[in-house]
Amino acid sequence: MPIVHALNGEFDPIIINPAHAGNSKKKADKFDASLLAYHGLTGIWEKSFIPSGIQHDLTIVNRRFMKAKQGITKATNAIGARLIDYNILLPREIQVYSSSGKSILQAIVDGITDPVVAVKRATYYSCNLNMPDRNKKYQRLVEALTALPNLSAYARHVIGALMNEADFFERQCIIYHNWMSDLLKKIKITYDDGRVLTGLDIVDLLKTIPGVGSRYGEVLISETGIDIEKRFENAPALQSFAGFDPSKTYSADKVRSKKSKKGNKHIHTVTIQIAQAMLQHGKKDNPIAKWGRLYKMRMGGTSAAHNQAIAAIGKRIINISYHIIRTGKPYDGNRYNFNAHQTKMEKRLKQVATRVQDLAHEIHASEIDESARIIATEAIHALSSIAGIEGNFTLNSGVQDRPISELGFKRRTCNILLKAGIISFSMLWFRITQGTLLDIDRFGNKSYNDVVKGLVESGYILEKKI
Repeated sequence: MPIVHALNGEFDPIIINPAHAGNSKKKADKFDASLLAYHGLTGIWEKSFIPSGIQHDLTIVNRRFMKAKQGITKATNAIGARLIDYNILLPREIQVYSSSGKSILQAIVDGITDPVVAVKRATYYSCNLNMPDRNKKYQRLVEALTALPNLSAYARHVIGALMNEADFFERQCIIYHNWMSDLLKKIKITYDDGRVLTGLDIVDLLKTIPGVGSRYGEVLISETGIDIEKRFENAPALQSFAGFDPSKTYSADKVRSKKSKKGNKHIHTVTIQIAQAMLQHGKKDNPIAKWGRLYKMRMGGTSAAHNQAIAAIGKRIINISYHIIRTGKPYDGNRYNFNAHQTKMEKRLKQVATRVQDLAHEIHASEIDESARIIATEAIHALSSIAGIEGNFTLNSGVQDRPISELGFKRRTCNILLKAGIISFSMLWFRITQGTLLDIDRFGNKSYNDVVKGLVESGYILEKKI
């Protein structure tokens, strides 16, 4: 990069991926250099993205801001470890370096050994003790500080030094964030309709995504640039850059790995943190969080499914962010269908299964030999199970197709199903997987529950255990 910036005024530098250039298999560096120069001039390789001066400065300031944040975390963790060494464990309601935590730590550094006096420094917990919940927290905090007299003078000095270290990094964070805001104001993008937006405007647009704060937009713009469409051809390209592009590793005909490729660690980290917070603490009216929880349940509800859901939410956030920056318009939930759990292939399978059902019905109704009738039944039986991959029930593969009258339903239920053209179990199962059974006239929730319960008890279908 120093050479690129040094030559940027006189030349048009090109950064080339060595994997694309290939090996000349010659031991002459001059030959390799001339070959690279020739191909660079002829335009055989695409030019890699080179950040501008302001963009480069923004990336550096953002990464220094993240380093300062990490310094605060390391200092506070060290303070907590020193307190644990002397049997002092603050309740979970108090963060070590919150305003109340700072007051208590300063009391420790000042040499106070009385727990009650130390707790009085934290005015939030020492006031309004008539409130039952506040009084319980106050008592627990006093009990946690009963070991204060055991702290040596050097332990107090170490805690004081660590507090100074954390304060230094906090001041650095404020300085870096102010610089970052100034740089974001200088970066601008012009859209086709004449609108001109700055980096801060784009950060505000990204905040319209439910559950996303300003920090995510700052990191994304700092690492990718504001003209995201010029650098990335489409949303999947940005997903790959951010580390949300799962690729399969094959050995012979076996899949060895399905892990995502390593992408930009800064974007990946902040997106994963947002996705995890959405999945665990997202509000019920948050469509992304709701979709992520349903995805987790569909994947089995295990710890592995939890991680898959976090990655899936992160991929959705990156995808939405790309289109927000590309269009310069805020998040619009109507543009994203979070209720469509099926992929394009599964939708095609449903279309194929629908066509097979129509053909099977025609075969049953026409004068065709028994072998063709059996083949049609097996086809709809198999494709119905594929179409129902997203449902709450699975098909028992060992069950044979039977007429509706032999499934043990009530006479009224059988008559309604036969009138609707459902003459066999395979057709009934297909309507259940499609979710259209309740669309039948005079077939309500009670009849639906009776049918499903009867099929489960008789072993025709199996209920998924989540």
